[in-house]
Amino acid sequence: MQCDRNKRQVRAMARGEIIGSLKLREHARNCLRCQAEMSRERRLQRELQGLRSEIPVPDGVLNRVLDTIDALDRSPAIARRQRSKLAGMGVVALALLIGIGSRSSRRRASRAS
Repeated sequence: MQCDRNKRQVRAMARGEIIGSLKLREHARNCLRCQAEMSRERRLQRELQGLRSEIPVPDGVLNRVLDTIDALDRSPAIARRQRSKLAGMGVVALALLIGIGSRSSRRRASRAS
């Protein structure tokens, strides 16, 4: 299941607006990324509720703020993280190849002497 595609539903579940499908609930129960998203959403809701009692909020502002937050594009950060993982795996693979290559050349050298 792609977390980015279901982000709005996960946030709505955190706000208690929807129950979500069984598949989505099971995924959110086991996915650390979705759990973190739900936690952030709940924290945001608590903070907004706290502000509501302190400052009068015009009708519709809360929905506009939440829509703006939903519209934020986080894909560059996710893509950057994925590129870092790929680069790290490439470095590990290269190190393994160098290690294997140097080990076999040492064996050849010890057999020759």
